[in-house]
Parts: sequence; C-alpha cells; structure tokens
Amino acid sequence: MKCYHIMGKAPFFTNCFMITDNSGNAILIDCSADIEKVKTILSNDRVNLSAILLTHGHDDHRETLDDFKSEFNCDIYLGEEDANLFSIKNTIPLIDGEILTFGEISLTVFKTPGHTPGSVSLLFDNMLFCGDTLFAGTVGRTDLKGGNFEVLKESLAKLYDAIPDNTQIFPGHNHFSTMGQEKAQNPYLKNIR
Repeated sequence: MKCYHIMGKAPFFTNCFMITDNSGNAILIDCSADIEKVKTILSNDRVNLSAILLTHGHDDHRETLDDFKSEFNCDIYLGEEDANLFSIKNTIPLIDGEILTFGEISLTVFKTPGHTPGSVSLLFDNMLFCGDTLFAGTVGRTDLKGGNFEVLKESLAKLYDAIPDNTQIFPGHNHFSTMGQEKAQNPYLKNIR
C-alpha cells in the first residue's frame, strides 16, 4: 500500500491524502486536490478511486469535489451533522467507531466534533488523518459556523486517550507531527490529563 500527500490549491493549501492498495483500490481523504494529479496516481498504481472521505464539510476541504463527482463514480463519506449544516447532498454518514474497508484499506472513524459538528479523524495503520481538529502545535478554530471550543476539547481528550504516541498526525493544513510530539508540546494537549 502507498499513501500520497497532495496539496490543494491556493490560498488554503489544504492537505489531501490518497491511499492506494495492491488490489485495485484507492481512497481520497479530503477533496481539494487537482484532479489531474489524482488521475496520474490512479493510472500509475493501476487502481480505481473507491471513495472520497471528507474530514469535515468546510469549502476548503471539498474545493474540487464537484469535479471528482463528475469524473468518478465513487461514494462520498461525511459526518451527517456537516452534511446537514453545509447542505452537502448524496453522502454516506461517517459513524463513530466504525471500520471502513475498501479492498486492503481499512480505516477506523473517530468522531471529533468541535471545529465543525460533523468533524471526524480517520486512523489508518499508524497514521491519523485529523482534518482541522488537531494541527502541529495547535488546534482548529472554533469561531466558524458550528464550531464549539468546549466540544473540541472533549474530542482532543478522546484522541489523547485512543491514539498511540508513535502515530503520525496528518492534519488538514500545514506540517505533520506525531501524537507523542503533540502530547509533549501542543499547549492544547499538554495539560489535557
């Protein structure tokens, strides 16, 4: 299996990720990537796009979703609260604790509201795709529609307890990190327990 980082376009430069397996499957996590870059990876790895998983419903995480819907016949997954809040139709709800399997790719869903009410983090092997819930050194903002800082703190505590220190943290923007590094240095996690 392979995991690719594909940066979205300016001005948000959203981190999108694609995982491909050896049995012809690929998934895209967040959808601001250039469709031609994705098509090149799909062709090179000889896989088909099985699903798009959105960590939350903000525009910068689904900038190119309409293009992908036109090009690919694949399911789109999103937290139900965000599908309702942002009027995003024809999505499959992401459910806390469920394990999603696409060929050899298996991800565990963690509901992590706070940045938005339907935010999720997705654990694949030792990689956590956490959208705008957790960043290297900080956390997602909660002053936008549906944001709630107290709820975000509960989500951070959930990740603190559930995610091993050696897990790679792949946020929706900026730099990558590890859970152990965030527990040690992120002011929002340092004193959570």
